[in-house]
Amino acid sequence: MKKALAVMGVALILLLLLGGIGYVLLFMEDEPLDENTSETQASEPQLNVKQQAETPADVLDALDYEISVNRDTVGWLEVPGTDINNSVLQAHDNAWYLRRNERGQDDVYGCYFVDYECSVGYRDALSPNTIIYGHSSPGDDPDGKRFSQLFRFTDLEFARKTPVIHFSTMEGFMDWQIFAVFYTDVSFNYISADPPGGVTAMAAEAMEKSLYDYGVEVWPNDRILALSTCTEKYGDDKHRFVVMARLLTEDEEVPETAQIEPRDGAES
Repeated sequence: MKKALAVMGVALILLLLLGGIGYVLLFMEDEPLDENTSETQASEPQLNVKQQAETPADVLDALDYEISVNRDTVGWLEVPGTDINNSVLQAHDNAWYLRRNERGQDDVYGCYFVDYECSVGYRDALSPNTIIYGHSSPGDDPDGKRFSQLFRFTDLEFARKTPVIHFSTMEGFMDWQIFAVFYTDVSFNYISADPPGGVTAMAAEAMEKSLYDYGVEVWPNDRILALSTCTEKYGDDKHRFVVMARLLTEDEEVPETAQIEPRDGAES
């Protein structure tokens, strides 16, 4: 009799336990997903920023958020026809963000960052030459990561369809008209925030090296933007690929296409 009662007691306890577990499973809420998490997260490439930007309003909204996350955020860069649509950082030297992303995390591809000597803000306060650096994938793959996609400019039709770069700050949305796309070795000092011979001399040398003749004039008071990445084309670490543009004034019309032709004798 005692054994039968003991068995019944164990059975009752098991029923209660199972009922309790069922109750918990029935009414337990799912753990909320992080706002940046999705079911396809593992298979989709992830941005290191909250969102990409499609309009000037989007840029200001995205910049406002990125600055709140990382105070080193100074601007937003978009190159039409590519995935380059991200915040741009600036540190006390050019080494800090070499292998860190927009969130300050270790990342072999780093992030887009402005040369530490450049002044960034209102258009009139910009350095004569603003240099933005970024890494590229092996083989100069135009479909690769980060500034790899600048190599799309080696395609004439892409270059014709992409006459303008957008690099903006919280102080204003800015359009930059491309005037040179070129390979160079590091002996060309295109990475000076205030070029010793002025922006016109630097721009003239860039135009001489350019794959295309853009027919764009650069004036002494112009502000210049240089997007720079390494290239494996020459099999060494001494060469770079650069896209260079001038800041359009607020009164200038933004071109829809580039009227360009290949240049004879340009490095290609």
